[in-house]
Amino acid sequence: MKLLPRSGNFVFVCIAVLAIAVPVFLMDGGLNWLDKKVFPPRRPKFMPVNSVWIEGLSLPVSWHNGWWFGCGLSASGTANYCRLVGADGKQVYGGEYLPCNGRSPIDEGSIRLVTPRDSIDMWLPVGQKLGVIGFLSNGDLLLPLSVREKCSQVKTRLQRVRP
Repeated sequence: MKLLPRSGNFVFVCIAVLAIAVPVFLMDGGLNWLDKKVFPPRRPKFMPVNSVWIEGLSLPVSWHNGWWFGCGLSASGTANYCRLVGADGKQVYGGEYLPCNGRSPIDEGSIRLVTPRDSIDMWLPVGQKLGVIGFLSNGDLLLPLSVREKCSQVKTRLQRVRP
């Protein structure tokens, strides 16, 4: 019978420790750590292998806030087809792209995408909506065909943004 009061104290102490530790863990970036290190975002199966995860703006309580961006060869073979999908797999944007430093598409196996320094850098006005810039590891950009003639303007804007 002496075990009951002692085990009750133990349970009470455990609950008290958890009640203090959990909020401290969450306030100290615990969700961010869980989100990125323990449960990183998974690339949807329909996205190309070269796809990159672009982290969105950090929200107080969020899980995988960002997008997948990936490119392959378009059905016509005259351009790259790139798309941006949310963490839920729903397409946000898709279209035909070409690199700024070339007039032909890049083979899917040769596309080396990198994430932008800041997710705000990836957005590009395309007509009445926003398009997406593809950043390549060699420093070149992939732009939608409809705005490809503005490569120099886009590069200038990005250089002004970056220190």
